[in-house]
Amino acid sequence: MRRACSVPGPLLLAALLAAPVPGVRAQDGVGPDGTASARLRLETELREANLEADAARPTFARGDSVEGRPNREITLEGNAEVRRGGTTVRGDRLTIYEADDEVVAVGRVRVSREGMVFTGPEVTLKLDANEGSFASPRYYVPATGARGEAERADFLGRGEVAMTNATYTTCKPDDPDWYLRAESFTLDRTKEEGSARWATLYFKDLPVFKAPAVSFPLGDERRSGFLAPTLSISSTYGAEVRVPYYWNIAPNRDFTLYTNATARRGLQVGGLARYLESNATGATRFEYNPNDLEAQAPRWMIDSTHTLTHWNGFSGGWVLRGVSDDRYFVDYSRTIAQSAERSLPRSVFLTRGFGDTVVTARALAYQNILEARSAPAYDRLPQISITHAKRDLAGFDLLVSADATEFSRNLAGSAQGARMIVNPSIAYPFGGPAWFLTPKASVHATSYRLDVNPLGPESIDRVLPTVSLDSGLVFERNTTLGSRDMIQTLEPRLLYVYTPYRDQSLIPVFDSAVANLSFATLFNEQLFVGGDRIADANQITAGAVSRFIEPSTGIESLRLGAAQRVYFNEQRVTLPGVPSRTYSRSDVLLVASGNLGGGHNLDAGVQVSVADGNLPRFGVSWRYWPAHDRLFNLALRYQERDYAQIDTSWRWPVTKRWSTLGRINYSVLREGIDPKTGVLGPTQPQLLEGVAGFEYAADCWIARIVAQRYVTTTSQQTSAFFVQLELNGLGRIGLDPFDILTRNIPGFRPPSTRPASPSRFFGYE
Repeated sequence: MRRACSVPGPLLLAALLAAPVPGVRAQDGVGPDGTASARLRLETELREANLEADAARPTFARGDSVEGRPNREITLEGNAEVRRGGTTVRGDRLTIYEADDEVVAVGRVRVSREGMVFTGPEVTLKLDANEGSFASPRYYVPATGARGEAERADFLGRGEVAMTNATYTTCKPDDPDWYLRAESFTLDRTKEEGSARWATLYFKDLPVFKAPAVSFPLGDERRSGFLAPTLSISSTYGAEVRVPYYWNIAPNRDFTLYTNATARRGLQVGGLARYLESNATGATRFEYNPNDLEAQAPRWMIDSTHTLTHWNGFSGGWVLRGVSDDRYFVDYSRTIAQSAERSLPRSVFLTRGFGDTVVTARALAYQNILEARSAPAYDRLPQISITHAKRDLAGFDLLVSADATEFSRNLAGSAQGARMIVNPSIAYPFGGPAWFLTPKASVHATSYRLDVNPLGPESIDRVLPTVSLDSGLVFERNTTLGSRDMIQTLEPRLLYVYTPYRDQSLIPVFDSAVANLSFATLFNEQLFVGGDRIADANQITAGAVSRFIEPSTGIESLRLGAAQRVYFNEQRVTLPGVPSRTYSRSDVLLVASGNLGGGHNLDAGVQVSVADGNLPRFGVSWRYWPAHDRLFNLALRYQERDYAQIDTSWRWPVTKRWSTLGRINYSVLREGIDPKTGVLGPTQPQLLEGVAGFEYAADCWIARIVAQRYVTTTSQQTSAFFVQLELNGLGRIGLDPFDILTRNIPGFRPPSTRPASPSRFFGYE
């Protein structure tokens, strides 16, 4: 005889299956009748561990009416709902088959499970196994905004669903601008990836792409697979199609392999391997074209870096860069910085500390191309450096540095040979919170043993002492900057240096040059960088810095500074081809930098000539960044006879959906030094690099059009054109312009990627 029950009105059935409940903690106790009892304490949050637990979970159900047979089936009608763990099933009518752990729902069905929502007319679902089927469903993924519809959906277990004759889009449901239609779809929330078979991509209802297999991410986790092919046009490559494959080897290692089919250069293969270990990091990029169609020769490039730290007490690394021929970067570069490469380093170094002593061994050679062949940098094969530092030894600071280097280069008439430097120094710093005074003495001893010296003898020794006195004060006061409360400092500083004169005209120049004037170099003891020239000095440097600091955060909002050096002797030690100083004071250096508020930032440095009041060098940059999508940069850079540039870049919306972005870096120099001959002569103003583009952002896709033009040699320029369509939640079609835009527009950041869901409980109902 069938035993049934029927209860009208709202009803809640709890714990239909009696079982231990993950996330509910039991505490032992004793009831009023002396029997054992349990007190339950609910978890305060949903946890992934609870979802993965193997123990049975209770079922909660409700409806306007309920009928059924105990331990067999229960039917709920009217606003019916069944919930277990992270799964919720709603419908007009629900039947729970307890023995099979199965729910059958019909009429306005809604299933919410593991961050996905399905709606449709009918579903059959095993609650714990997450297995079943859904007829004619629509689906929605709240975490990503993805949605679509299917002829049928099959739940294949935790986190995985397969759909037949389905669509996928992240657009609004009424009239999607783009959608992917496929014979079969699989969405795997566990692996955070989707895949489709025999798929067609529609944009504005027009088919734009067909493929037998397509995969795309559902989150931001890296995964192996083919990336979207990219297309571009440039004056050096012609039309180009790039097909990359990404291999996610491990969380700390990956490799990208790509093939470039180009109209002018033929087929090129390239790759980028990266790794990040606990004590090592590195990357290797390579390109290889077995037969350049225009050069009729194989061409290649390699760029490898590696850094090792704290490995059995050692640190080290290498830099290896090389190209097949002088014009490789002229023909294959994609940036003005790469096209300007002339001396490519190939170096390896190893260093180890022994208490207060650090020993470093290095070998450095260059591949010199184009203009660098006429004046190549010296190779150092090998170089050994030793530094011993002892701080606060009875109040003294001791420092001894030694360096032994073998210099060579492939240029007729160049000096060749070995140089050894020993430079001990001792200082005794005095100081307090608002002042410091540091007397210092050092000796610079140098010995040359040369194989070739066009200037004079092959054996030269030089010993020069230097004494200095460095001092400074710090004053503070409370003030305001605009309407903001600030602490303002005033920090005057004086540095006196004395070094006697020694004739050094017969010593070759391996690595010395005049240091550019800056705050750091003004307060250096030496006029030259490198070890081949030690300037005679009897001078004092005076300067002052004022900072505006926010009291609550300690952030420096504004910095102002000025400095100048006064010489008490005429300069006698010079570099070949560099005229000696004829004035008793250096140029004045003025600097200003900081956040001016309202999105304005300033960074400026100006060098004022004391001889004629001109500005031999200056750099001023201003940034206006009032919002994340509004950015404008303006920079002026000038160095006499070297460069004179106006550089402006921007990203700015012109309508709600349209934005313009670009950069113009223009040289206005009319007289400069020819890099090939080193002779001063007239130059023509020209565009060094220009980038112009537009971006259109719809609700579920973004289109970018970017044109680029830059100088590759003094007489040649390269042009490129990029078009990219980004479909939110699916991928990008076209060449990625973000590297170009990030490098050319200071402050520009690519659109932020969608944050990964915190757990599969995202969108939990």
